[in-house]
Amino acid sequence: MIGIWSTVCYGQQTDTTIYSVPDIQPIFKYDTCSSSVESISKYFIDKYKLPSLYFETDFAGTILIEFVIEKDSTISNVKVLRGIDEQLDVSVKETFKSMPKWIPGIFNGKTVRTKYKFPVTVHLLHGMNKK
Repeated sequence: MIGIWSTVCYGQQTDTTIYSVPDIQPIFKYDTCSSSVESISKYFIDKYKLPSLYFETDFAGTILIEFVIEKDSTISNVKVLRGIDEQLDVSVKETFKSMPKWIPGIFNGKTVRTKYKFPVTVHLLHGMNKK
């Protein structure tokens, strides 16, 4: 009986709730950027590697990425909600998976798991770098 009680108690103490709108939003600080959106954009520009397959193609559109900022400041559950092309989507997803730690969201004074969505606009023009 004690083993069952212990399991039930443990399950009640483990909060796996994911918040969309906590009291205080998670913060991502990268370089000297002032906002999380600017920081994400700067990080992405610095770290993203376009697959060579796309160097000679025309693509335009928005890839919508969703992920969770965990209580320990790491990123998890990265997924593409709306993509353009499978290989391009995967390369964008991998860049987000490699992000450094965030400052997690706060709800009712406690650190919480928070869902975050971010659009990545892609606009590649064939031959753009050729003069």
